[in-house]
Amino acid sequence: MVVVACPHCDEDIELSDTAEGLFECPHCDEEFEWGVGSDLEHEETVQSRDFWIGLLIPFLATCCGLVLSVILVGDSWDVLLWGFLSILLCPILALGIGIYGYINMRNLLWMGASVSFAISAILCLLLILGGL
Repeated sequence: MVVVACPHCDEDIELSDTAEGLFECPHCDEEFEWGVGSDLEHEETVQSRDFWIGLLIPFLATCCGLVLSVILVGDSWDVLLWGFLSILLCPILALGIGIYGYINMRNLLWMGASVSFAISAILCLLLILGGL
């Protein structure tokens, strides 16, 4: 048996360990949902966020680095060095996030980071080849 609190009146209710579905509270006569079904919806939302986190965080960090290098360094030649280092930040962050996601078995996180790494690696190669 498991004891759960009613989400409406906070009174304790005893349910069997394998219980899931809609239940009526004996204290307030309100219905509530309990079991695996309600947890799966939340888990899917978190997992879909993992992909976007892995994909966008490296690009956002690079954009912030580029903006800050222009603002802080200004009109000198040093802005090229800081801009290049900011661009290199994207594949490095993507690789780190991808490794973290793989180690912690968060598949969508490392997939998003892998896509980010592939895109940023191609962009870095194009930037380097364009400069030659």
